[in-house]
Amino acid sequence: MSVSAALRDALLAAPGVAALVGTRVYRDERPEGDPLPAIVILLVSDPRPMTYSGAQSLRRARLQLDCLGNSRGLADEIGEAAIAAVEGKVLGAPFDSVRIANVRNDSSRGDPATTFRTAVDVMAWHHSS
Repeated sequence: MSVSAALRDALLAAPGVAALVGTRVYRDERPEGDPLPAIVILLVSDPRPMTYSGAQSLRRARLQLDCLGNSRGLADEIGEAAIAAVEGKVLGAPFDSVRIANVRNDSSRGDPATTFRTAVDVMAWHHSS
């Protein structure tokens, strides 16, 4: 299972996240016309470090959680629920450790409404399969 799929499963299993977004936790993009609130997981980088004896099994991936809502307060609340669900938690395979690297806010005007985003940068140490 990919690290983004495993992170999606961990977020879906978190009661605090489920209470806010239901099952609307997606990888790569939110389906067109799908309602808010939602979380979109983007894999930013997943380097494959090498040593003289071959590939390392423990890797550090950077992922971005776009926590989307129709208000600044809701986007921030989803971001905090996502952080609480994964930061420092024992999530099981393939994760070794998950830490939050950064949090930032923005918004975009669209038709028919403005979408607010709290972006959470996640550093996930995981074992490759």
